[in-house]
Amino acid sequence: MLEVERFEKIMEYLREKKTAPVNILAKRLFVSEATMRRDLSELERKGLVKRLHGGVILLDGANQELPLYLRERQNTDAKRIISEKASHHIVEGQTIFLDASSTAQYLIKYFENYQNLTIITNGLKTAQELNSLSHRIYCTGGLLLHNSSAYVGDFAADFVRNFNADIMFFSSRGVSESGQITDASREETYIRQVMLQQSRKHIFLCDHNKIGQVYCYNLCNVSQLDDYITDL
Repeated sequence: MLEVERFEKIMEYLREKKTAPVNILAKRLFVSEATMRRDLSELERKGLVKRLHGGVILLDGANQELPLYLRERQNTDAKRIISEKASHHIVEGQTIFLDASSTAQYLIKYFENYQNLTIITNGLKTAQELNSLSHRIYCTGGLLLHNSSAYVGDFAADFVRNFNADIMFFSSRGVSESGQITDASREETYIRQVMLQQSRKHIFLCDHNKIGQVYCYNLCNVSQLDDYITDL
Protein backbone atom coordinates (compact mmCIF):
# COMPACT_ATOMS: atom_id res chain seq x y z
CA MET A 1 0.00 0.00 0.00
CA LEU A 2 1.34 3.41 -0.98
CA GLU A 3 2.01 6.03 1.69
CA VAL A 4 -0.77 8.33 0.48
CA GLU A 5 -3.23 5.40 0.58
CA ARG A 6 -2.21 4.65 4.17
CA PHE A 7 -2.73 8.30 5.10
CA GLU A 8 -6.26 8.21 3.71
CA LYS A 9 -7.06 4.93 5.50
CA ILE A 10 -5.76 6.37 8.77
CA MET A 11 -7.87 9.53 8.34
CA GLU A 12 -10.97 7.50 7.43
CA TYR A 13 -10.60 5.45 10.61
CA LEU A 14 -9.98 8.51 12.78
CA ARG A 15 -12.95 10.39 11.34
CA GLU A 16 -15.08 7.49 12.60
CA LYS A 17 -13.33 6.73 15.91
CA LYS A 18 -11.68 10.14 16.65
CA THR A 19 -8.79 8.37 18.44
CA ALA A 20 -6.86 5.11 18.09
CA PRO A 21 -3.86 3.24 19.53
CA VAL A 22 -0.82 2.89 17.27
CA ASN A 23 -0.86 -0.93 17.45
CA ILE A 24 -4.51 -1.10 16.29
CA LEU A 25 -3.86 1.17 13.33
CA ALA A 26 -0.74 -0.82 12.41
CA LYS A 27 -2.71 -4.10 12.43
CA ARG A 28 -5.56 -2.64 10.38
CA LEU A 29 -3.19 -1.40 7.69
CA PHE A 30 -0.84 -4.44 7.84
CA VAL A 31 2.28 -2.40 8.58
CA SER A 32 4.78 -2.36 11.41
CA GLU A 33 4.25 -0.08 14.41
CA ALA A 34 7.45 1.76 13.42
CA THR A 35 5.97 2.53 9.99
CA MET A 36 2.71 3.64 11.59
CA ARG A 37 4.53 5.99 13.97
CA ARG A 38 6.32 7.58 11.00
CA ASP A 39 2.99 8.02 9.20
CA LEU A 40 1.41 9.60 12.27
CA SER A 41 4.39 11.93 12.70
CA GLU A 42 3.89 13.15 9.12
CA LEU A 43 0.14 13.64 9.64
CA GLU A 44 0.87 15.54 12.86
CA ARG A 45 3.34 17.75 10.98
CA LYS A 46 0.54 18.57 8.53
CA GLY A 47 -1.72 19.57 11.42
CA LEU A 48 -4.24 16.76 10.92
CA VAL A 49 -3.68 14.70 14.10
CA LYS A 50 -2.14 14.97 17.55
CA ARG A 51 0.05 12.13 18.74
CA LEU A 52 -0.49 10.87 22.26
CA HIS A 53 1.44 8.30 24.29
CA GLY A 54 0.83 5.06 22.40
CA GLY A 55 -1.88 6.54 20.20
CA VAL A 56 -3.26 9.41 18.17
CA ILE A 57 -6.28 11.74 18.19
CA LEU A 58 -7.94 13.47 15.25
CA LEU A 59 -7.72 17.26 15.10
CA ASP A 60 -11.10 18.06 13.58
CA GLY A 61 -11.99 21.66 14.26
CA ALA A 62 -13.35 24.55 12.24
CA ASN A 63 -9.85 25.69 11.30
CA GLN A 64 -8.54 22.36 10.05
CA GLU A 65 -7.49 22.38 6.40
CA LEU A 66 -7.21 18.99 4.68
CA PRO A 67 -4.37 18.67 2.15
CA LEU A 68 -5.43 18.53 -1.50
CA TYR A 69 -3.96 15.06 -2.03
CA LEU A 70 -6.29 13.70 0.65
CA ARG A 71 -9.34 15.58 -0.63
CA GLU A 72 -8.70 14.29 -4.16
CA ARG A 73 -9.23 10.74 -2.91
CA GLN A 74 -12.47 11.45 -1.05
CA ASN A 75 -15.96 10.97 -2.52
CA THR A 76 -14.68 10.47 -6.06
CA ASP A 77 -17.96 8.99 -7.35
CA ALA A 78 -19.87 11.99 -6.03
CA LYS A 79 -17.45 14.39 -7.71
CA ARG A 80 -17.88 12.61 -11.06
CA ILE A 81 -21.66 12.94 -10.79
CA ILE A 82 -21.43 16.61 -9.82
CA SER A 83 -19.01 17.51 -12.61
CA GLU A 84 -21.20 15.80 -15.22
CA LYS A 85 -24.20 17.86 -14.10
CA ALA A 86 -22.14 21.06 -13.94
CA SER A 87 -20.75 20.51 -17.45
CA HIS A 88 -24.16 21.42 -18.92
CA HIS A 89 -23.48 25.05 -17.93
CA ILE A 90 -20.41 25.26 -20.19
CA VAL A 91 -20.93 27.23 -23.42
CA GLU A 92 -18.48 27.74 -26.28
CA GLY A 93 -16.55 31.01 -25.99
CA GLN A 94 -17.04 31.46 -22.24
CA THR A 95 -14.58 33.01 -19.81
CA ILE A 96 -14.52 30.71 -16.79
CA PHE A 97 -13.24 30.98 -13.23
CA LEU A 98 -12.24 27.62 -11.77
CA ASP A 99 -11.17 27.53 -8.13
CA ALA A 100 -8.46 25.28 -6.68
CA SER A 101 -10.87 22.72 -5.20
CA SER A 102 -10.54 19.01 -5.90
CA THR A 103 -14.19 18.93 -7.03
CA ALA A 104 -13.69 21.61 -9.69
CA GLN A 105 -10.79 19.60 -11.15
CA TYR A 106 -13.26 16.94 -12.26
CA LEU A 107 -14.71 19.45 -14.75
CA ILE A 108 -11.49 19.65 -16.75
CA LYS A 109 -12.19 16.64 -18.97
CA TYR A 110 -15.41 18.31 -20.20
CA PHE A 111 -13.46 21.31 -21.48
CA GLU A 112 -12.02 18.98 -24.15
CA ASN A 113 -15.38 19.16 -25.95
CA TYR A 114 -14.93 22.88 -26.72
CA GLN A 115 -12.61 24.86 -28.99
CA ASN A 116 -12.58 28.38 -27.57
CA LEU A 117 -12.64 28.87 -23.79
CA THR A 118 -10.73 31.21 -21.51
CA ILE A 119 -10.10 29.60 -18.12
CA ILE A 120 -8.66 31.37 -15.07
CA THR A 121 -7.69 29.41 -11.97
CA ASN A 122 -5.82 29.96 -8.73
CA GLY A 123 -5.03 26.24 -8.49
CA LEU A 124 -1.47 25.12 -9.23
CA LYS A 125 -2.44 21.51 -9.90
CA THR A 126 -5.57 22.63 -11.76
CA ALA A 127 -3.43 24.75 -14.10
CA GLN A 128 -1.06 21.83 -14.67
CA GLU A 129 -3.97 19.60 -15.70
CA LEU A 130 -5.40 22.33 -17.94
CA ASN A 131 -2.05 22.62 -19.70
CA SER A 132 -2.90 19.74 -22.06
CA LEU A 133 -5.85 21.69 -23.51
CA SER A 134 -5.69 24.21 -26.37
CA HIS A 135 -7.77 26.88 -24.61
CA ARG A 136 -6.42 30.15 -23.21
CA ILE A 137 -5.34 29.24 -19.68
CA TYR A 138 -4.41 31.75 -16.98
CA CYS A 139 -3.07 30.95 -13.52
CA THR A 140 -3.15 33.75 -10.96
CA GLY A 141 0.16 33.22 -9.25
CA GLY A 142 0.57 34.66 -5.77
CA LEU A 143 1.33 33.12 -2.40
CA LEU A 144 1.18 29.32 -2.69
CA LEU A 145 -0.63 27.38 0.03
CA HIS A 146 1.24 24.07 -0.11
CA ASN A 147 -1.50 21.99 1.54
CA SER A 148 -4.10 22.98 -1.04
CA SER A 149 -1.87 23.84 -4.05
CA ALA A 150 -3.80 27.13 -4.21
CA TYR A 151 -2.47 30.60 -4.97
CA VAL A 152 -3.86 33.24 -2.62
CA GLY A 153 -3.20 36.75 -1.32
CA ASP A 154 -3.43 40.24 -2.77
CA PHE A 155 -1.39 39.39 -5.88
CA ALA A 156 -3.80 36.57 -6.78
CA ALA A 157 -6.84 38.73 -6.01
CA ASP A 158 -5.57 41.61 -8.16
CA PHE A 159 -4.96 39.19 -11.02
CA VAL A 160 -8.55 37.91 -10.79
CA ARG A 161 -9.85 41.50 -10.95
CA ASN A 162 -8.41 41.81 -14.46
CA PHE A 163 -11.22 39.59 -15.76
CA ASN A 164 -14.99 39.68 -16.10
CA ALA A 165 -15.98 36.02 -16.26
CA ASP A 166 -19.17 34.55 -17.67
CA ILE A 167 -19.25 31.78 -15.08
CA MET A 168 -17.52 30.57 -11.92
CA PHE A 169 -17.33 26.93 -10.82
CA PHE A 170 -16.30 26.49 -7.19
CA SER A 171 -16.58 24.29 -4.13
CA SER A 172 -16.00 24.72 -0.40
CA ARG A 173 -15.71 22.66 2.76
CA GLY A 174 -19.30 22.92 3.97
CA VAL A 175 -22.77 24.37 3.63
CA SER A 176 -25.00 24.90 6.66
CA GLU A 177 -28.65 23.88 6.92
CA SER A 178 -29.54 27.56 6.40
CA GLY A 179 -27.54 27.65 3.16
CA GLN A 180 -24.40 29.44 4.35
CA ILE A 181 -21.33 28.24 2.43
CA THR A 182 -18.24 28.07 4.64
CA ASP A 183 -14.59 27.04 4.51
CA ALA A 184 -11.64 26.39 6.83
CA SER A 185 -9.23 28.59 4.84
CA ARG A 186 -9.50 32.36 5.20
CA GLU A 187 -7.15 32.89 2.23
CA GLU A 188 -9.05 30.64 -0.19
CA THR A 189 -12.37 32.11 0.96
CA TYR A 190 -11.12 35.59 0.05
CA ILE A 191 -10.04 34.56 -3.46
CA ARG A 192 -13.39 32.88 -4.06
CA GLN A 193 -15.18 36.04 -2.92
CA VAL A 194 -13.23 38.09 -5.47
CA MET A 195 -14.08 35.54 -8.19
CA LEU A 196 -17.75 35.79 -7.23
CA GLN A 197 -17.61 39.57 -7.60
CA GLN A 198 -15.96 39.31 -11.02
CA SER A 199 -18.29 36.67 -12.52
CA ARG A 200 -21.83 36.86 -13.86
CA LYS A 201 -22.96 33.29 -13.10
CA HIS A 202 -22.08 31.24 -10.01
CA ILE A 203 -22.16 27.42 -9.85
CA PHE A 204 -21.52 25.72 -6.49
CA LEU A 205 -20.27 22.11 -6.52
CA CYS A 206 -21.09 20.26 -3.29
CA ASP A 207 -21.06 16.55 -2.48
CA HIS A 208 -23.68 15.43 0.04
CA ASN A 209 -21.13 14.87 2.85
CA LYS A 210 -20.59 18.64 3.07
CA ILE A 211 -24.25 19.44 3.70
CA GLY A 212 -24.79 20.45 7.32
CA GLN A 213 -21.06 21.07 7.88
CA VAL A 214 -20.04 24.52 9.17
CA TYR A 215 -16.49 25.91 9.17
CA CYS A 216 -14.90 29.11 10.36
CA TYR A 217 -15.15 31.45 7.36
CA ASN A 218 -18.32 32.53 5.55
CA LEU A 219 -18.16 32.68 1.75
CA CYS A 220 -21.71 33.36 0.56
CA ASN A 221 -25.25 31.99 0.74
CA VAL A 222 -26.83 29.56 -1.69
CA SER A 223 -29.50 32.20 -2.37
CA GLN A 224 -26.81 34.15 -4.25
CA LEU A 225 -26.08 31.26 -6.62
CA ASP A 226 -27.33 30.41 -10.09
CA ASP A 227 -27.04 26.67 -9.40
CA TYR A 228 -26.24 24.48 -6.40
CA ILE A 229 -25.17 21.07 -7.68
CA THR A 230 -24.92 17.96 -5.49
CA ASP A 231 -24.66 14.23 -6.16
CA LEU A 232 -28.05 13.57 -4.53
